[in-house]
Amino acid sequence: MGNRQTEQSAIEHVMALERAAGREPEDVHSTGLPYASPPRKIEVKAFSRSARSEALPLEDRQVNEAKADPDHYYVYVVDNLAGSDGAEVGVRMLHGDVLLAMIKRSKPQITYWPTFKAAEYDQAEQLL
Repeated sequence: MGNRQTEQSAIEHVMALERAAGREPEDVHSTGLPYASPPRKIEVKAFSRSARSEALPLEDRQVNEAKADPDHYYVYVVDNLAGSDGAEVGVRMLHGDVLLAMIKRSKPQITYWPTFKAAEYDQAEQLL
């Protein structure tokens, strides 16, 4: 399962959970905003394997939103998505004091995430 497929699978899983809980989630991932599932604002972090003891990348805007609205901002960590039948898929919710404590103990790093466009990928020097 590729990165995009893993992320989409996680998003679909979280949206199904939100609907089952009686909320009405809205998929807005292409806008850069957190998912709206009133009253929650949700970020989804997807892992093909276990997320246990893994680094959890949070963008600056996500950290700022968590600090600004800790009662309504949630990070859903969806892991074990590479399993063939999905039986081991897990979802952990982080919000409030737990999420703020995780943020507080982390050191900010600037990371650039340029898109590796198809033409650039195809033209890049390949080592064999």
